[in-house]
Amino acid sequence: MSSISAENLFRVDGLVAVITGGGTGIGLMMAKTLAENGAERVYIIGRREQPLTDAAAQYPHCIVPLVGDVTKQDDLKAMADTVRREVGYLNLLIANAGMSGPMLETLKPRHTLSDFVEHAWASSMQEFNAVYDLNCTAVYYTVLAFLELLDEGNNKKTYGGGKSQVIATASTASFLRHPRAGFAYCSSKAGVVSMMKAFSTFCVPWGIRFNTLAAGLFPSDLSVHLFKQYIIDKDKAITEEGVFSRAYQPAERAGSIEDMAGLTLYLTSRAGAFVNGSVLLVDGGKIATMPATY
Repeated sequence: MSSISAENLFRVDGLVAVITGGGTGIGLMMAKTLAENGAERVYIIGRREQPLTDAAAQYPHCIVPLVGDVTKQDDLKAMADTVRREVGYLNLLIANAGMSGPMLETLKPRHTLSDFVEHAWASSMQEFNAVYDLNCTAVYYTVLAFLELLDEGNNKKTYGGGKSQVIATASTASFLRHPRAGFAYCSSKAGVVSMMKAFSTFCVPWGIRFNTLAAGLFPSDLSVHLFKQYIIDKDKAITEEGVFSRAYQPAERAGSIEDMAGLTLYLTSRAGAFVNGSVLLVDGGKIATMPATY
């Protein structure tokens, strides 16, 4: 079989991975993709046990649930210790857990500056900080918890899909200058992009790669309230072309599991082994319709 055949380029046979927020949404899409394409073991992390066990039941040969809170160092250490004890190394860490936080959706049209201040002031500093706790601080400490296991993954040389890697799920909001999704969410996701670039440079001596996935509209508990009001054809599935206007979303649909699977396999397989310090934007063209920088 040729080295450039799809079978050789995009399989993830033998991969050992950890995915935070792996029980629902984008994290679950990624976990299913890896499980169906040769991964040896995929640990999925979340605070709610039921979604994790439901996902693991679909792939009992591969997916392993780990209940824990990534905003707590003790939980992170315990989960990393479990991986260390059961496998001893890691090839891939996907830091996917995240939250939205205070938004600007309810601001009335033609709002005044005073309207904005009143609306924003009504959200407490605790609410704002909680977004950073999960979207930034927890990502940093999640990386720290599993970093030595990723180093061991490189030392083992048991996986042929490239050097050990961390992928962080950011967002198109990382680049938006229109803060409709909220100042906390947009700036925290911009922080994730910056953090992964810095880690990519810092970890060159150990050969550990860091990349960022800037995802647009994909079906999830986090995003559903963002696009519900923009649906123009309620008879269509959210991932079916024509559910949105082209002016709102050039692809006219949300991203599907197939879209996320293709990206996941590219980044985690031999096909993406040369990718390091990169940001992959996958949004169906949405960022083209809003003031943004990329």
